[in-house]
Order: sequence, then C-alpha cells, then structure tokens
Amino acid sequence: MSELLEHINSPDDLKKLSVVQLKSLADEMRQFILATVSKTGGHLASNLGVVELTIALHYAFDFKTDKLLWDVGHQCYTHKILTGRKEAFKQLRQADGISGFPTPDESVYDQFTVGHAGTSIATAIGLALGEQLRQKTEDRNQKTEVRSQLPITNYQLPITSKIVAVVGDASIVNGTSFEALNNLGLVKRQLLIVLNDNSMAIDPTQGAVAKYFSKVRLSQTYEDLRKTTRNILEHMPAIGKGVEEVIERIKKSIRMVLPASQLFESLNIPYFGPVDGYDIDSLIQLFHALSSLNHPAILHVYTKKGQGFSPAGKEPSRFHSTGPFKDNGESIEPASANGRRSFTKVFGEHLLQLAEKDDRIVAVTSAMCDGTGLSQFREKFPERFFDFGIAESAAVDIAAGLAKEGLRPVVCIYSTFLQRSFDQIYQEVALQNLPVVFCIDRAGVVGADGPTHHGLMDIGFMRMMPNMVLAAPADGVEMRLALEFALCEDKPVCLRYPKDVIPSQGVDRKACSEPFQLGKSVVVRRGDNSSIAIVTYGSVLTEALIAAGLLAQDGIEVDVINARFAAPIDKQILQLLLREGKGVITLEDHSCACGFGSAFLEAAAELPGGITRPIVVLGMPNRPIKHDLRAKQLMDAGINADRIFQTAKEMLRIMVTGNRLNGNKQ
Repeated sequence: MSELLEHINSPDDLKKLSVVQLKSLADEMRQFILATVSKTGGHLASNLGVVELTIALHYAFDFKTDKLLWDVGHQCYTHKILTGRKEAFKQLRQADGISGFPTPDESVYDQFTVGHAGTSIATAIGLALGEQLRQKTEDRNQKTEVRSQLPITNYQLPITSKIVAVVGDASIVNGTSFEALNNLGLVKRQLLIVLNDNSMAIDPTQGAVAKYFSKVRLSQTYEDLRKTTRNILEHMPAIGKGVEEVIERIKKSIRMVLPASQLFESLNIPYFGPVDGYDIDSLIQLFHALSSLNHPAILHVYTKKGQGFSPAGKEPSRFHSTGPFKDNGESIEPASANGRRSFTKVFGEHLLQLAEKDDRIVAVTSAMCDGTGLSQFREKFPERFFDFGIAESAAVDIAAGLAKEGLRPVVCIYSTFLQRSFDQIYQEVALQNLPVVFCIDRAGVVGADGPTHHGLMDIGFMRMMPNMVLAAPADGVEMRLALEFALCEDKPVCLRYPKDVIPSQGVDRKACSEPFQLGKSVVVRRGDNSSIAIVTYGSVLTEALIAAGLLAQDGIEVDVINARFAAPIDKQILQLLLREGKGVITLEDHSCACGFGSAFLEAAAELPGGITRPIVVLGMPNRPIKHDLRAKQLMDAGINADRIFQTAKEMLRIMVTGNRLNGNKQ
C-alpha cells in the first residue's frame, strides 16, 4: 500500500495532511481503487472520477456529526476507504467484504443503504426538516423549563450538524430529484447540494436537461473554472449580508448568465459554479465557505468518469460496473462463463433480428443501453431506439403512447429499477391493455451488487396488474420463443430473466423448443409412476432436472414441468397434478412472498375441492440478501438441486406416513 494511504484509517487521519499531501493521497487512492476493482469487479469509472471531490468533502466537514448523503451510491468507494474500511475494501463486493454501496450496518458515516438514483436531495430535505422541527421543540421545551424549573429530556444529536447531498452520474435528471428541488424552499437552514457533473449515467445522459449542462460544460475553459472559483471565494465573506445579496455580487462579477445558473435560480435555489472537481485546495475552501450558509445552495462541480485510467476514460459505459480486468483494461472472463452467452446477449441479438422484419418494433430503455443488450439495436435502428435517461416512470408512460400509436415498444429495464415505475405500469399500460413488452433484465438475485439491485419483487407487483402476462424463459431457445410470443400478443407481456449465462446442461431441448402458448406449461420430464412433480419458473429449471436425476438414482421418479407462465397459471396442468394425487414442489428465483409459487397456491385453492396434496414453495426468503456470487446466493436460499432432492424425499415420506411436512417455505 502507498505511503500516505497506509496511515489513513479515519477522516481524522486525513485532516493531519497538508493540501499538497492530499493531492498525492488522491493519486494513491486512485491506484488502490484500480488495483482492488481489477480483482473484485465493481463500479470503476464513476469512483475514479470523484476521488478528489470526496477527499475535499471529508477534509472540510466532520461526517461523524455532519451528514453526507450519496445519490447513486456506487460512487462511494473513496468515502468507504477514508472511513475505516480500507482493509475490508480489499474484499469489495465479496462474501466476507464490504458492499459496493453505502450501508449503515457497516459504518456510522453511511446514512442510508442506497443504490438507486434521485434519492439524496429528498432524503437530505427530510433530515433538514427533521432538525428544524426538533429545534422548535427544544426551544419550546427550554422556555417551559425556565418557567417550571423542571428537567426536560432533549434529543442528543447536535442541531448544528451540516448536511451535504452529492448528486452524481446524471441522477439530477431523475424526476424525484426535481420533485425534491421543488420543495427545497421548505428548508430554512444550511443544506449543500454538490452536483457532480460527469455528463454520464450508465450510458451518456439523455434529454434536454443533459443538453443544458452540456452547453455549460462545452463553454468552459480551465481558466473559466478557476475564475469562477476565485470570484465565489472573494465574495463569500459578505455572507452576513444575506445569500441573495452574495449571489447578486457574484453574478455581477463573473456575468453568470449560464444555462445551469438560470435553471436552478428559476427554482429560487442559489447556484455556484461550475468549478473544477480536481482542484482539491479550491474545493476545500469552497466547502468551508458554503458550509456557513444558512440557506440551501448548489455547487456545480465538473469531474470525468474514469479519471486516471485511460481505458475507463475512453469507455466509461463498459467500466461503469465491471468484472475483473487486466492492467490494459481487457476483461477477464469468469471461469463459469467459459465462452457461453448470457440471457441478455441472446435477447439483444434476437430482438435485432425481429426488428429487421417488423418496423413496428421500437426499443425503450432508461440509461442502460449496453446493460440490457440494446447496443446493436441502437446502431442499426437509431430512429427506433429511445433512451430516456434515469427516468423509468417517464419511459413507461412514453412506451404506452408509442403502443397507442400502433408500435410495439419493448421496454428494457433492470428489475430493481422497474420498481420505480409501478404506478405508470398500472395506469398507462395495464389499465389500457396496451401491447407493451417489458423485458426485465437482472431478475432474481444479481450477485455482487447486493440488496439494492436484486430483482426479487417483479413477479409480485406485475402479476397483480390486470391484463398483464408474465413469462420467463428457461434457456436461450426459450428466450427467443418468449420474445416472439410477447411481440405477437395484443396485451402487455413481461419477460423476466437473470444476469447469468444460459444453462449449459440438463434442459430438454425438444420440450423447450415448443412455441409459447398463452398460459401453457411444458412437461420436460415424465417419471414412471411418479408421486411428485417439480414445477419451475424460469432459468432454475436446470436445478430441477439435476435434482430429478439424483432422485432417480435413489429410485424415486418425479415429473419436471417448465411452467413458462406465472400469469396466467396453467390450470389444466394443475388440475392434472392434483387429480393424479401428486405432491408439488415449486421453484423460482424470486421472493416466496407474492411470487410464482404463491400464484400456484392461489390457483390450486380455487379448484373444486381445494388443495388436497402437499405443495412446497421454494424461493428466496423475505429478507435482504447480502452481496456474494449469484450461485452462492441461490445455494444459500435453497434454490438448488440438493435442496429440491431433500424436499422431495421428505415430501414422499410425509405422503406415505401422513405426518406433517415441516418448513414448506423459506
């Protein structure tokens, strides 16, 4: 480890260094992050961009008592290293290491567990309003105490704590950010919003607001940024005369007639900047000065994704969230992949093929073109590709409009982010019964990104929608068939699939090559005189088939059924199973609550005579799943062949003896 960084174990250690030493520390920090992420994988480009900014924040503030909130929490690596997690950082996103996102369970320096965009300004306002109300209560209690001479109980947190919200990776364009800015006037105390402007979300930022900032960025030279910084600092001593007067002085001095200034001041928010995000000395001075304001303000800071590592600077999208890589930036393919293609890759290729034959097909995403497999589509059909930035709700509503005009929009969003558009899916798509196809990538557990990014709720909130069809492919062949099916339906359809490679073994190619039919499952394996059926949903079919093989070796035959649909449930196959008196084990990569197994139980309960045979639901437990390898997460939750094997043997014993089956759910 480098000389300065070796002695940094807390922000107190940081403050022992000179500003000149801080610049050297930033270089060491950047190399430390590079060395770690090259081995563990992680969010690289954004973190390389905010090293100096984060150091300056911790140098100027005391975040043991002050409050630092991160927007798009994946930019927190330097923050974590500075706040006592340096040794644990070497196992970043590993089972025994630290999370890649802020996590209060790890440190008092983390305010919220956060991995979505647009949250920091709103939560900062909540903290500020809470302190305002608490101050009024304390003042009132103190007056009462003077009158009554009786002791009172007060809150112990200092009312003088500062609040800083760092908004980065283009999350300022998120609707929640603007909703929060619209309510910033409620705050009557210090609250600093640091706008980390790197012009990038996961992909290049889209929309009018992004272009607004682009104009400011392109119009600035390095000397312009230095001049802006000097003028802000020169005028800050006049702060006692009021924020409004200070702003006017600065404007007159530097002719601040830039679009960003106009944008924020039209919302009556004092704006300072833009300034250089790599000038640590100036940043520290600015933070000290702005911390004295008794009014919310925005400091606009320029940074660059991938700063200090050429491959990440040239391809920030590829290094947004990366696996392990070599010194030259070349990716190291995990051994488990072994050249196999992912569900996302197969989807992207087939959507392109279908779009070549049907010009009604349009692709819609929210700042995740590469991650959802749409890069080739964007290149081939730029006029039919729409990226609406970090604005999932707007993307869904716009897709509804496209569908209303006779187009076939395919909305490609990660499961965790699709949650943000629940109301729009219901109101504008499901209620109108419009043919929008939701391709839900990163469904199920996602591995190292952990709780903020798992897709364990999409079946639950989607299957309650009227008119909505829920399907899940088990392999690459089914991925293509499911997409073809979805685009032919005159109603909304969801396709969910994991962040994983296509299963390489166990799937019956013949059964899974049958075209999708609405609400129809397929029998993948039929056991002679079987008493149990394993009914699976999605890519976990492979585990069921492996379990069936293990059971056969023990002389136990089972059926394996690929459900394909969670809405509607195949009631014919359900009736057949119960009529034959078979016990059922359902298997899914989703929360047990409200998932496929739950839907199966509901459908079984509606049949004449109700549920007469045991049904066991295997799925994810209703608790946060920590970061780890996806395969390990599935194994720990019992979504694997061994757990199915044990469950089937226990079920058979119960069916024979009549004793109660224990623990039918996770």
